[in-house]
Amino acid sequence: MLNYYTEIPEGMSQVKVNTWITLLDWGYWVLGAFLGGFLGSLLQIQIKGLDFVMTALFIVLALDQFLKEDSHISSISGVLITIISLLLVGKTCFLVVTLLLLVVEYYYLTKRRAKEEK
Repeated sequence: MLNYYTEIPEGMSQVKVNTWITLLDWGYWVLGAFLGGFLGSLLQIQIKGLDFVMTALFIVLALDQFLKEDSHISSISGVLITIISLLLVGKTCFLVVTLLLLVVEYYYLTKRRAKEEK
């Protein structure tokens, strides 16, 4: 999401900025997951309705991105790849398959866009 909304300042490389955002985002995610698991096992707090809130937040963010896109190919293909992966490999490892296929799709679309710009 951050890479999608970030406006790259002039004179800076889009690849470098997006790479740093992605690396920092991943690092914060790993640290947050570790701290959440560690502190969650110590505190034993149950928050009712959190699953609904997180689902609603995801839907709102996805709709906002969909409405701001010029081309909806990435959003539609993301949903289709996720559903197909879930049907083909089941719940246990569909996320890994989905992410790998989305990386392949992103690579293909980026290469195609680069050829069109030349």
